Amino acid sequence: MSKFQEQELYLSQNKNYSLLPFKFERLDDEEVIVTNMVGQYVLLSRNKLDHLVSHTLDQKDHDYIELRSKHFLAEESDKASTELISLKVRTKYSNLRNFTNLHMFVVTLRCDHSCQYCQVSRQSENKAAFDMTIETADRSLDLVFQSPNQAIKIEFQGGEPLLNFDLIKHIVHSAETRNVIEKRNLQFVITTTLTLLTDEILQFCRNHGIYLSSSLDGPEDLHNKNRPRPDKNSHELFVKGLSKARDLLGVDGVSALMTTSPLSLTRVKDIIDEYVKLGFNGIFLRHLSPYGFAIKTKSYQAYGVDMSDVSVCETNRGT
Repeated sequence: MSKFQEQELYLSQNKNYSLLPFKFERLDDEEVIVTNMVGQYVLLSRNKLDHLVSHTLDQKDHDYIELRSKHFLAEESDKASTELISLKVRTKYSNLRNFTNLHMFVVTLRCDHSCQYCQVSRQSENKAAFDMTIETADRSLDLVFQSPNQAIKIEFQGGEPLLNFDLIKHIVHSAETRNVIEKRNLQFVITTTLTLLTDEILQFCRNHGIYLSSSLDGPEDLHNKNRPRPDKNSHELFVKGLSKARDLLGVDGVSALMTTSPLSLTRVKDIIDEYVKLGFNGIFLRHLSPYGFAIKTKSYQAYGVDMSDVSVCETNRGT
């Protein structure tokens, strides 16, 4: 048998496998990484990749066995293989079927606090030009109800969102009106410092089942230092607002989180004691965010972290 005939026989024997979807990227002149939709990967030489795509990879080769087990190729008898990879793909991307249920509306950048670690570029209370408009809010609601998720949570953020409470009322009424037809599981949360609460605001929250999410950084001296106001009374107003809100919305109607600043690192026991004293049964910890006002004031660098190593794709829930 000639070498040409031997090659033809080899090709005919090894074309019994088919390629399943995959991508590859060169790592260097000698090696590539091959990946597929279910998150599997294999490192191959350039030569092995050439043999793979030309269907000349030896079935006894250890790379062939690995590629087959990880669903990069399938033999004619591997009917279950394509079904298995389909199941894995459906499982991996099942979260896209419902999409997200949380939708954040930054209704204003204005705030009555001057927190050095604020993750937004906050503005003073009198700069109403930094408020969301009704037109933007209505267009945003259009997007919210395009979500296929049966559960929808709308969270109002700022700045201090209560400085634009009229817009919050508009959004809540509009969302509830749409939901008469949509029939979604609709929830609302306002992230607030609690300092601007009024009887009108609390009654509205009670009537529409709105939860309040606030911030407590610790005992009075630490909270006031981290979350300054002109009158240096942010902790006092927080405690008054918390009591008032719980009276009308119940203990579970108000939650709190603590932003971890450099000043917090030596005050762990004090912070826990403060949460216990004020009747909270848990603490949600949030680290400083490398963007917004925290960058302008250089608060984030106080951690001593190299900014080039930080990912900024997190989502924060604090005010």
